[in-house]
Amino acid sequence: MNFVQLEKHLQSRKVPLILVMPEDTDSVMAAQEAAEMGYVECIFVGSKVRMQALLDHVATGFKPEMVEAADEDDAAAKAIQLIRSGHGQALMKGSISTPKLLKAILHSETGIKAGEVLSHVLVYEWEGRFKFLTDGGMIPHPTLAEKQAILDNVVKLARTLGCDQPKVAVLSAIETVNLKMQSTVDAAVLAKMGDRKQFGRCLVEGPLALDNAISMESAHHKGLYGEVIGQADVLVCPDIDTGNVF
Repeated sequence: MNFVQLEKHLQSRKVPLILVMPEDTDSVMAAQEAAEMGYVECIFVGSKVRMQALLDHVATGFKPEMVEAADEDDAAAKAIQLIRSGHGQALMKGSISTPKLLKAILHSETGIKAGEVLSHVLVYEWEGRFKFLTDGGMIPHPTLAEKQAILDNVVKLARTLGCDQPKVAVLSAIETVNLKMQSTVDAAVLAKMGDRKQFGRCLVEGPLALDNAISMESAHHKGLYGEVIGQADVLVCPDIDTGNVF
């Protein structure tokens, strides 16, 4: 699947979207555009006075449902409750601070975290197909157990977006196992777990340097061959620094 195909799919259904404090021009205009294209039905959560002022200024005629919230904590709590109650299926951050929103998402009793590890995935299009990069935004220095969860999360997302059998490259600085470099050891363990089908229907290879993961020519130059080599759909980064820079 790619973005054009995803657009066609989204036009067949409207996703109830909860926007948390869309009290800035960009958030309001993005919501209006998505609504007018038929992708979403919006519920704004925040200060009705500020949200309405923005609508009057930049989005005349756009009339989303609005829920009043006193402050950031209140907006985050009410937005998450709308998701929990089934009034929303997707969540979008407006001008609320990321820590405030994540605190509500991760709350042990009232949050919406589906598993033990919440991870970030960048979805981008390359050569007409979706590709995936993780984790560049959530876990600074993931343990092996957290990397297992990160990999599991991204594989499930990739399948949802049409990649039936994701080819996963677990990245490191080199493509051989070096016991002094923990990222190479973790990558080798995850690759073996993939061989044993512990992530379901996917192919996992690692450790791989970036060039070996995305360039067949570079991989073959180093004598590397395989179903993932040079053609990865998913890049799993060793830490947040690597993922964020990418």
